[in-house]
Amino acid sequence: GERGQEVAGQQQDVLAALSFLKTAPGIDAERIALAGHSFGGQLTLLAAEHDNKTRAVVTFAAAAGSWDHSPELRARLLAAVCGIAAPIMLIHAENDYSTSAGRALADELERLHKPHVLKIYPPVGQTREDGHNVLYKAIPEWENDVFQFLDEHDKRRP
Repeated sequence: GERGQEVAGQQQDVLAALSFLKTAPGIDAERIALAGHSFGGQLTLLAAEHDNKTRAVVTFAAAAGSWDHSPELRARLLAAVCGIAAPIMLIHAENDYSTSAGRALADELERLHKPHVLKIYPPVGQTREDGHNVLYKAIPEWENDVFQFLDEHDKRRP
């Protein structure tokens, strides 16, 4: 459908940006981590599935608004994490639209014995939208955890 074409087009944009980044001066193509928020978190997982050199993946509130309503999305993202070589950190706030995506993806990663971390932080702000925007509204809460995760997996050698 139309939504699938939109996702495919945006996924191609992310992969094109990643290809460009790997050739940019001063970039170590062996030390790239991918991160994304909300729909961008979904795209991050899809991009990492296609790039086995990605060092680590961090998602903030990925699929929180759509996971519970879309069997197609659930199937696609569960398949994506099967194909991702890099360690994955899944982040939500307790008051996100839903934490089902993070929990289900973490369960699948556990079943597959793949390195991952699921962090569900205490509620952020007053609303579900505030919780969904944990990336912007709760930097002091997640910052150390994310950089520790990235540092830990930067030392990993493929």
